[in-house]
Amino acid sequence: MSTVAPASPQLDFSRPFAYVFDDPNWVQKILIGGLFYLAGIFIVGWFFLFGYVAQTTRNIIAGVPHPLPEWNDLGGFFAEGLRVAGVWLVYMLPLFLVFIGLMVPTTILGAIGGSQENEAAEAMAGLFMGCIYCLMLPIGLAFAFWLPAAMLRVAVKQRFSAGFEFGAIWAFIRGNVGNYLLAVLVMFIARFVGGAGVMLFCIGVIFTAFWAFLISAHAYAQVWMLSPVHES
Repeated sequence: MSTVAPASPQLDFSRPFAYVFDDPNWVQKILIGGLFYLAGIFIVGWFFLFGYVAQTTRNIIAGVPHPLPEWNDLGGFFAEGLRVAGVWLVYMLPLFLVFIGLMVPTTILGAIGGSQENEAAEAMAGLFMGCIYCLMLPIGLAFAFWLPAAMLRVAVKQRFSAGFEFGAIWAFIRGNVGNYLLAVLVMFIARFVGGAGVMLFCIGVIFTAFWAFLISAHAYAQVWMLSPVHES
């Protein structure tokens, strides 16, 4: 008699949007997070945010009933945020350099074509601009797919090097591709929610934008918890 293999556990799509409100102090925590989001204008606020989200992710994985930590360990959040931001910067730097490398000749050729009515220069500028779009779109999508897994591993393992353990990261994605894609979808929805809040009288600056980070944290934490592959 043939047996049907049990279905693998699936990500709870709605839970990331709701868990924040289970915390009796969620208003205070979100408002403080919003202030640090505002402080991101001066860059330093992002370090606290990254550290806070990393701690929240670990709390979710550990099964803490109210995973949002209190804002009472600013030094710890800042230190961890530096590590997480450092990993993000290492990944983004090559992309930034490629973009600059293409934009410089495009700008120069555009300026030459505009000032001297040089059709050849204008055509070359258009060609370079087309190359930028053709190159940056697939690279951007690849980063959007890969980077969350790398950042998740850094948050869980609490090691800078964990973000560059490419074999382990790929094994994690490949072994959980269904749930991972659902988490990516949740992340994009969360970003839309955050953006909508910003448009509505800048409410997102103090609430929805920070909430969007926490939504994504729960989704990826679920993938980690449901995963049979993440310890290598």
